Amino acid sequence: NSIVVLFLSVSLNLFHDFIINGVKCRPHSQPWQVAIIKNNRIFCGGVLVHPQWVLSAAHCHQRSYTIELGLNRLIPRQEPGSQRIEANFSVRHPEFVPPAKVNDLMLIKLNKPVIESDSIHTINITSQCPTPGTTCVVSGWGLLADGHLPNALQCAHVPVRSAEDCRAAYPGVYNTGMLCAGSKQDGQGACKGDSGGPLVCDGVLQGIVSMGMFPCTPFMKPNLYTQVCVFFHWIQQTIRAN
Repeated sequence: NSIVVLFLSVSLNLFHDFIINGVKCRPHSQPWQVAIIKNNRIFCGGVLVHPQWVLSAAHCHQRSYTIELGLNRLIPRQEPGSQRIEANFSVRHPEFVPPAKVNDLMLIKLNKPVIESDSIHTINITSQCPTPGTTCVVSGWGLLADGHLPNALQCAHVPVRSAEDCRAAYPGVYNTGMLCAGSKQDGQGACKGDSGGPLVCDGVLQGIVSMGMFPCTPFMKPNLYTQVCVFFHWIQQTIRAN
């Protein structure tokens, strides 16, 4: 299965995105995953990193946000135990550079804290970056490759690639604030991924879906994420200051 949402390609054209060769996530196995809703549709993904703060991609910035938490299936949207919370304040990384997607990170402050549960809770971030070869999970919703919406959150397992691999795959684009992940062998990955959504490695958040190439060729190139460990102190300081 493949799923599709919004983010920018390496060629910097806007297009709809999808996770390639993923599978349905075990229900509520990604309780930190949130959906950012616009016009009653999923606009971007995000990650609950604090009871009142969601981490997402800076290119998903809006004046205000509707955040849905605790979802597995899209229909019905209001699952038992899910929560919908509005947000009117967000902070993009001060050195975010569009459209190149440098420092593509944003914090959104919910208007009220979430009530945590088995299906909704935060995930830890860390200043310790992942090692190449670590297998991680990327997740998200969006249009399937056949143009239909999946009715359940999709997951794909992808290995972290070395900085050398990333630089070779994306010359002139990759920098140390980015992480790349994907497999040439099984073709799983965020082939156009779910913008703002999580890349989780060994139980901690290590990446935010940022960009990839078009057309989607997961067997040829890994996908690029904002590398969360690099921004650990900025995230902590921003939350404390606001």
